[in-house]
Amino acid sequence: MFCDPHRVGVAGVASSTPPDLPRVATPAVADELVPSTAPTVRISGYVQAQYQYDQSSSDQLAPGGTPLNQNHFLVRRGRVRVTADWQSWQAVLELDGNTVRGPAAGLQRAELTWLAPGATRDKPWLAVTLGLTDIPFGDELTVPQDQLPFLERSAGSQAFFTGPRDAGLRLHGALAWFRYDLAAMNGAPLDERGGLPSLDPARELDFVSRLGVDAAPTDTLRITGGISYLTGRGFSPGTDASKAQVVWRDFNGDGQLSDGELVAVPATAAVASSTFDRWAVGADLAASLRTDIGLTKLSVEGALGNNIDRGLFAADPVISGRDQRGLTGLVALTHDLQRWVYVGVRASLYRPDLDLTDAERGVLVPASPRYDVISPVLGVRWSQYAQVVAQADFIRDTLGRNSTGAPADAANNRFTLRAQVRF
Repeated sequence: MFCDPHRVGVAGVASSTPPDLPRVATPAVADELVPSTAPTVRISGYVQAQYQYDQSSSDQLAPGGTPLNQNHFLVRRGRVRVTADWQSWQAVLELDGNTVRGPAAGLQRAELTWLAPGATRDKPWLAVTLGLTDIPFGDELTVPQDQLPFLERSAGSQAFFTGPRDAGLRLHGALAWFRYDLAAMNGAPLDERGGLPSLDPARELDFVSRLGVDAAPTDTLRITGGISYLTGRGFSPGTDASKAQVVWRDFNGDGQLSDGELVAVPATAAVASSTFDRWAVGADLAASLRTDIGLTKLSVEGALGNNIDRGLFAADPVISGRDQRGLTGLVALTHDLQRWVYVGVRASLYRPDLDLTDAERGVLVPASPRYDVISPVLGVRWSQYAQVVAQADFIRDTLGRNSTGAPADAANNRFTLRAQVRF
């Protein structure tokens, strides 16, 4: 005789007890399994609107149609940042709009950070960040744009890094006075001025690191500094193949075909894309002293790089046949007069090619391309949220040419007046 096990109780007596069913968690149990605390979300941002005057401006178009006028009003940055904190996690999303190259909008930061157990958010002993995040090289590159004492980074910094962020993975933290930041990144810094997105065509990653200190020997003195290093691979795109051609060159300018004006141009084979080594090493040191008349800060920073220029004189040793070593450095002094006014001056230099030579009367002699800038700045603050900053840039370089074609100082000094409001 078979019995229904769901309807038979003790000693084979029929029972009305229902069969065991999967347990459904009560609200109290569900709260234990899934914490009810929601992420803390904060929204912040700032707007930078400015007028700039540039001596090099002209009512002309560059080859390709880009206007050469630089005297105009523009929105340098309009940023909105959303930060979400939940337990040991933090997510940051930052969007930007500007009119530097015409109206443009894009992503400027998108990162997810995990904090190790026991780590604090302001000075974690270990944090892991993944996404579009800061490049840990030097001091000037890592300061947020709305907190820079000068309007923009120095020319050498902008040449080495077209933007302060890249996609990658960072391990960073603080142990007492010691600071470390290690990163593996794509090697294609995001250009914050807008334009088409840039992707790194080289499959090898860049490895960037900064080891430093942040110490306060006294209540009024703070000393920071570090050593940075970058190693990676650059990319040379190569060239397409071309057909043999016959070209007419009107040497005498008469608009008619004459003897000797037909020139044969032979076919060329395609040159395959290739990669090349690049590296950079840098050091920075800063001291801040607070007195009865305000806060004074002195900063010194420099970097030497090989094939690292990606912004001003783009390095490509495959085409040039040699490596391109560049040197950048700066000295900056700022003083905050209490909390209402600050003044400062920065002297920066950039040597894009330390090994460049030029021909003079048939003899190769060392050339000296240079880009040196003296930048005094004056800022007036209404509060921690609003300020107006005026900065002049007196530029001495050898990018111009005189009537004989020799390098000469170009007339390209600038003046910028910027208003900034945070929210």
